[in-house]
This record gives sequence, C-alpha cells and structure tokens, in this order.
Amino acid sequence: MKNKIIYCGGNFEFQYKDYSVDKIASDYRVEILGGDVNKLIHTPDNTEKLRKIGRGVYYCGPYYFYEEGTDGASIVKNEIEMVNKCTNAVFVIDNTNIPGTITEIVHAATYGREVAIFYVKQPLDKGEPENDICSANWYPIEFAKIMTNTHIVECEDREMAKQLACDYVESIKREKFITIIGD
Repeated sequence: MKNKIIYCGGNFEFQYKDYSVDKIASDYRVEILGGDVNKLIHTPDNTEKLRKIGRGVYYCGPYYFYEEGTDGASIVKNEIEMVNKCTNAVFVIDNTNIPGTITEIVHAATYGREVAIFYVKQPLDKGEPENDICSANWYPIEFAKIMTNTHIVECEDREMAKQLACDYVESIKREKFITIIGD
C-alpha cells in the first residue's frame, strides 16, 4: 500500500496569542505527533516538511503558529495545500461553528480524501434535519458522507472525540505501507 499522509483538523484548544506549552499539550494533535508540543508549532523552516508518525505514515498539518506579519491569506493557502497533499483527513469537532474546519471538511471530501469525523453529540429537537447527526455542524458532515469515504463517530464530549481520533490514527499506523517517501 502507498504511504498515508494525514491532516488533522479542528479548533486548537488555546487562544490566539494566549498560548503556552501547557495549553498546547492538551491538543489531540500533540499526541498524534508523539507528545512533542514543538512539533505542532509552525516555524518557517518546517513549512513543507512532513512529520513521520509511523512507518509509511506522515502528518502534514495543520500547525499552530503566530508570527508577526503572517496574514490570513497565507494561512489559508498553506492549509489548502496541506489538505490537497493528504490521503486522510481527520476532524475533531464540537458544537462550535469553526468556519476554517467546516471548509476543510468540505475541501477534503470534494477532493476524495478519506475523511474521519469525530463530533460531539448535541441534544436537538425532534424533526430537525440535523436530528440524525446531532450536531450544529450537520451539513458538512452530511456533505462528506455524500462525497467520499467518510467515517463518522458520534462522541459524548470533546475528550472522547480526541481520544477516538487518536485511536483512529493509530489504527492507520498499524497498517502495512510501502515506503515511498524516504523513511
């Protein structure tokens, strides 16, 4: 099998300009990156670098960063390239409407990436269209189901969603891959 390149979306668990190593450490992507907070922080010298997370399995992003002079268009362009590069897109979503994550789900599904969505269940009124999915983000989830191979997992809370997303990535890492990118 060919290498897997994984993109892991969802809101970061810390605020812009208000982050510390402790806050970043709680992000699920840190666990996927082997527990090293520094591997989640973007610096100019690692923009194009894939991070090896297993034999034939690589993490391509996103990365958190705040650098003076970085504009929104550059961030969006960078993340579009990462989603285009990935083979698998994994998302942890709670009931927050995160325009970037919603766009990334739609983008990954449109381009036929294998998508896995771990979402936090939300109580809804009977008869609403989102009743089957129980999320404020039901539309992009349904869109992904229609467009590509999508795994959808309903979770009771964000901690459960994060753990199941990490378990999912671990299951990918246990598959056998032919090394194409210099392992």
